[in-house]
Amino acid sequence: MRPKNSAKNRILGSKGMILVILFAVTGFLGLPLLWMSPAFSRIEKIAWSVINVLYTSLMIAACAAICWWSYNRILGIF
Repeated sequence: MRPKNSAKNRILGSKGMILVILFAVTGFLGLPLLWMSPAFSRIEKIAWSVINVLYTSLMIAACAAICWWSYNRILGIF
């Protein structure tokens, strides 16, 4: 029998904690955690999933753009 106040249950039950994990730590790889959480309604889960995927895609694109810019700067120096 699991204790009701386990760390897993506290995390899954906290909307703020789930959102911090999604946006600050895992990106779209944390979506299963969002969908396991009983704290969000189905509509909220869909909305946060879309927002998270767009946000993560934007972060990956920004990182790729910075790498591309850096690569071109390095090639220009040598």
